[in-house]
Amino acid sequence: MKASDIEKSPLRIMFWRDEILQVMYWMDGENFGNWIPAKQMLTLLNTNSHNLLYHLKKLTAEGYLEFEGEPLEETSLICLSEMGKKEAGGRFSEAFQGLQKAGHGECGPDCEFCYGTDGVKLDNCVHNCDHH
Repeated sequence: MKASDIEKSPLRIMFWRDEILQVMYWMDGENFGNWIPAKQMLTLLNTNSHNLLYHLKKLTAEGYLEFEGEPLEETSLICLSEMGKKEAGGRFSEAFQGLQKAGHGECGPDCEFCYGTDGVKLDNCVHNCDHH
């Protein structure tokens, strides 16, 4: 493993924490299972196995993840801990907040993406609501 394969700066550590927790939360929600092979995450994340394993180990040490098998490697099964589920759910919700609003034609005047501060429907409504 080369040191250049691993992103260790504080900003990248935060980035990978968000990415991994959100992907695991999404996979759990889509019924891929609670326990996921670490290597399966490589298909969803734009990284290499060395970087992924580094951040999975870090998240495990911080209490966000649990894993089966010692040592943690690509074939190990990982899952969100209870703390990890809470954290991941909050991050996932924040990241997709605008997409979780009501469907087109259903947004009310409180939708910041479809109405201006004056309550008038925007011409460039993000949700493609019916324009009345």
